[in-house]
Amino acid sequence: MKIQAGLPVSGSNFFIRGKLIDRAWDLIETGNHILIAAPRRVGKTSLMYYLRDNPRGNYSFLYLDTESINNENEFFRRIVNKVLKVDFVKNSQKVITFLERHRPTIKKLGLDGVEFGVREEHDYMDMLIQILTSPAQEGKKLIIMLDEFPETLENIINDEGDNQGRHFLQSNRALRHNREVSKNVQFIYTGSIGLENAVSRLNAIKTINDLSRLKIPPFEYQEGRDFIARLTEHVEFDLSETLIDYILEKIEWLIPFYIQLVLYELKFIHKTQTPSTITKRTIDLAFSAMLEQRNHFEHWHTRLRTALKGNDYNFVKDILNLTSEKETITVNEIYNLAVKYELESSYKILVGSLVYDGFINNNDNNSIYRYNSPILRMWWKKNVAN
Repeated sequence: MKIQAGLPVSGSNFFIRGKLIDRAWDLIETGNHILIAAPRRVGKTSLMYYLRDNPRGNYSFLYLDTESINNENEFFRRIVNKVLKVDFVKNSQKVITFLERHRPTIKKLGLDGVEFGVREEHDYMDMLIQILTSPAQEGKKLIIMLDEFPETLENIINDEGDNQGRHFLQSNRALRHNREVSKNVQFIYTGSIGLENAVSRLNAIKTINDLSRLKIPPFEYQEGRDFIARLTEHVEFDLSETLIDYILEKIEWLIPFYIQLVLYELKFIHKTQTPSTITKRTIDLAFSAMLEQRNHFEHWHTRLRTALKGNDYNFVKDILNLTSEKETITVNEIYNLAVKYELESSYKILVGSLVYDGFINNNDNNSIYRYNSPILRMWWKKNVAN
């Protein structure tokens, strides 16, 4: 297993979490459409890669990153083009007939499949329904995994308005509830921002209340130890159990991203400074070096600046600034900030976004929020709050 932080992994670089994978299959095999609910950097995309690369039984998987899409018809066009490349429909006589009928509008035809170009007069959702109800093999089921789906929703809202955002959600729900489609297809949605929070702002929660939630928690302590052991199998330094525990205690919120970052810095220090052994001081130096790498954490701040404007942004930034300074913030202090920015009616949704995105939690006490990660708190305090 390679030490690599920030990018989704697959194959031998994926750390198998048996309970999580079994839970995913339980939901799939009972016919659920799924929303993978987890903060950023916990391994949502890597999990989807694993399911795609290790299918069971009569299931096959299709993965599509939709982050750059900002139009409903384009969203369904991309899925159409992706589906037409998989064996699930490739040899279906109904699909072959369908393609013959639409031959004049086909942009690309090759060994890897068919691709439709952008045609505003086409209803690509209707085309998708026709394709998905015509599988090449009966008894097979296709799982369509849509990564960064909430970002697509945000893009549509920003470009075309709230009403079009609601229509987009309603169209997806209608697709999931099409009886003929659901015989052959299930959907998995995920993204780096909370879908529930985005939908709540549109007062459209009923459009996703049919989705079953699959939560990806941080590592349990033993999982964290096992993960470090796997990552350090082929490095040129040793970590005792005491040092592994020291790393995990400093990280606190045990997500793969932070563990990978620390080990990457340790590997770099060992290579460039050649210490004879790794000590707690070496680990402290690795943590300090990690915090100097602004690019490792800037995406958290960038996400807020992109998604939130005006008082919404200033409100959440103040919450994070105060919490980075004081280590905790109370619900009363949050409410006072909401009053300051005239957000009394919507501030709970914004706080929920911070929780979902992996900034803060109130797990220990409902009335007190703190950072999930002391690492992110220190970085925010140094680079944003001051």
